[in-house]
Amino acid sequence: MLLKDADAASIAVHAPYRLVDLNRGNTLLWGDKLEETRVSFHGGELIFGKERFRAAGVKVISRRDGSVELDGTRYRGEISLVARPANRLRAVDRLNVEEYVQGVLGSEMPDYWDKEALMAQAICIRTYVLYRKVKRKELNALHLAYRGITDENWRLNKIVGETRGIVMFYDDKIFPAYFHSTCGGHTEDAAHVFGDKSIAPLSGVECGFCDRSKYYKWKADIKKADLEDKLRERYPGLERTSTIVAENPGPGGHNSTVRIKHAGGDLKMGANEFRLLVGPNTIFSTAFSAKDEGSVIRFTGSGWGHGVGMCQYGAQKMAEEGYQWSQILRHYYPAVEFVKVYR
Repeated sequence: MLLKDADAASIAVHAPYRLVDLNRGNTLLWGDKLEETRVSFHGGELIFGKERFRAAGVKVISRRDGSVELDGTRYRGEISLVARPANRLRAVDRLNVEEYVQGVLGSEMPDYWDKEALMAQAICIRTYVLYRKVKRKELNALHLAYRGITDENWRLNKIVGETRGIVMFYDDKIFPAYFHSTCGGHTEDAAHVFGDKSIAPLSGVECGFCDRSKYYKWKADIKKADLEDKLRERYPGLERTSTIVAENPGPGGHNSTVRIKHAGGDLKMGANEFRLLVGPNTIFSTAFSAKDEGSVIRFTGSGWGHGVGMCQYGAQKMAEEGYQWSQILRHYYPAVEFVKVYR
């Protein structure tokens, strides 16, 4: 899913195209190319630039792959625009798994990194995508960094092709192959972070390879007033914070909950919720401690991301030291098997 509950979107097509009614299958509009056009839904109608059509959903089909542009980004496949709910817009890109992996790989890992690390990353992405597909769960920007063809290049697409169809299985089942930037020394148990069932590949391992990441150890000083402003939208009674205590660390040191002492009493919330509310690019992980410094809370932590599954900086260093993609993946996901599910 590219957009959810949007007011409107802009779309352009840089090749011959058709605009097709999703329900009736008839062509509403066609042409050699489409200049940037504003799209929205209102009162049961599709408002497509100056045109109006009685349609609750359409798909944009282009003769050339990668020529459909939505809000400035080009995508492979067919873009569907649907009124869901009424008067709001949802955009979905329909494409095959390998095309999706191509669109994600360069957004999740630098394209100049070692080939073995990139191969490991491609297999993680494919495993995660097919797991969600099997479970009939949607994919959106909260799950993977998909930016269409923006970060594709010939080298990355060749790597995706070399790993085509390869996924990881555990106990004869596919599983969610989570990954993150930097674990800070030890990866985390998925049960601790996400509440998933604890399985061997996602139970956490000692990393020992990500110490070169600038997020391996970090500090952040945040003014109490700024912190309260960010939290107050969800917790309006929060005021005059005195201390913040991170609690219940897992095997990788990532805390499960945060307790905030303030003028109105004690407020307890999930550590990951706290991190996302304050800002994931400020509080880089939930593996942190907090110290009261008067008007400021000083956070000292390790790692960037949720800490579950493959550590990307660790994978890169392993690759530089001569480990192959299969060794990298078996290090971070113990007891997995590699299966080529299609050719």
